[in-house]
Amino acid sequence: MKGNTLNEFMDDLFSLGGPEKEFIFRGRNFFLETKYDEESGCLDMCIQEYKKDENQKNINEFHFTGSTQAECVKAFEEARFLDGLNIYEAESEIEVLFG
Repeated sequence: MKGNTLNEFMDDLFSLGGPEKEFIFRGRNFFLETKYDEESGCLDMCIQEYKKDENQKNINEFHFTGSTQAECVKAFEEARFLDGLNIYEAESEIEVLFG
C-alpha cells in the first residue's frame, strides 16, 4: 500500500466521526466515508467507485452497515469488492491519495 501502511489505513477506519479516504486500485478511484443514518440508527461505511473526469460520475457504490463502527469495519474487512479481493489481499495494489 502506498500513502499509508495497512495498519494506518485500518486504524483510521475507527476514527471518531468516521473516516474519509480516497484511494486508487487498479487504476480505479474510490472514496470512502462513514455516515450516520438517523432514521435507522445505523452507521453506513460507503465506498463510491467513481470515474475521475470532469463529471466525477459514480460507477459503483458499496455499503457496509452496522450499529457500531466496529461492525462496519468487520463487514468492510470481509467484503470482496476489489475485483474479488478483500482489503488484505488487495493492499499491495492500493495507493491512498487522501486520509
